[in-house]
Amino acid sequence: MSLAYLRPVRRDDFEEILALAQLSGGGMTTLPPEPDALRARIDFSADSFATNATEPGGEVYMMVLEQDGKVIGTSAVFSAIGLEHGFVNYRINKSVHTSKQLKKRIERRLLVPTHDYTGYGEVGSLFLSPDARGGGYGKILSRARYLFIAQHRDLIADPVCAELRGWRGPNGEQPFWEAIGKPFFDMEFEAADVANSVMGNQFIADLMPRHPIYAALLPKEARDILGKPHNNAIPAYDMLLREGFVYRGYIDVFDGGPVVDAGIEDIKTVRESEIYQIADVGEVSEGAPQKLIVAGRLSKFRCVRARAVLNNDQMTIDEDTAAILGVKKGESVRAVAW
Repeated sequence: MSLAYLRPVRRDDFEEILALAQLSGGGMTTLPPEPDALRARIDFSADSFATNATEPGGEVYMMVLEQDGKVIGTSAVFSAIGLEHGFVNYRINKSVHTSKQLKKRIERRLLVPTHDYTGYGEVGSLFLSPDARGGGYGKILSRARYLFIAQHRDLIADPVCAELRGWRGPNGEQPFWEAIGKPFFDMEFEAADVANSVMGNQFIADLMPRHPIYAALLPKEARDILGKPHNNAIPAYDMLLREGFVYRGYIDVFDGGPVVDAGIEDIKTVRESEIYQIADVGEVSEGAPQKLIVAGRLSKFRCVRARAVLNNDQMTIDEDTAAILGVKKGESVRAVAW
């Protein structure tokens, strides 16, 4: 079995990515299982890598994890979100009501529509084939995004956010959508999700409630899942928190899933990554430490988990690792401890 490595998406990855998207269970707007929407996203991402941008302009840098010639996972970095129509979320505020006559003080949650994350960078689209789980590949997909950001600081807006899929019941129940989304959008969740993928989020701003909503007025099933991630998204959520992302009470307008954010310098993988010069390409013992290593810019970006011998700022890697990264002796890579 060859080393798994991350690379930019290509248009001919479409069929394999579609198969992965159809396994996701829905709810991932940036990885839609609908063919036309997904193809448009892949095409846009391929164009983003090819345009050689000089600043964050709404580009999408989608990447795939490949092993033995097969795509087994996806992840992406969004340079800046909501530049065209704004990026809409609910912020959960606290509202306090006091009555001296009744000697009561009541605190209630208030869902306030905001554009607070407009212009942020974003990480998302993380999905790993169920057949590949358990080998640390999800961790590669997650952390490689931060190394991509570290390699392209001029192209990614700071801070960076991440949306997590909201909770769904065992039979696909979506209490948040049923309580707030459906009455205003007049469509099923899946239709709204596809519309968001195909047409962008202008229709969300057009149709969503324009005024704050008291959570106390929602059904208990909806109140109980505000900010609660999908069961399948809990590992990704935990990884984000370990990286330094913070949940500040923002939720998705469709499913009530949590939105987290972090300054780029506060992201653990970015902060701890270092630049090394390749001292040699040759034998590396099985006892050498594993590193997550990246090289290249935009369309030449590659990321691989491999063993390496370190000597201060010098690194020795084996021939397979060098071939994947496209580097040779004397050139530089960025790496972080696994």
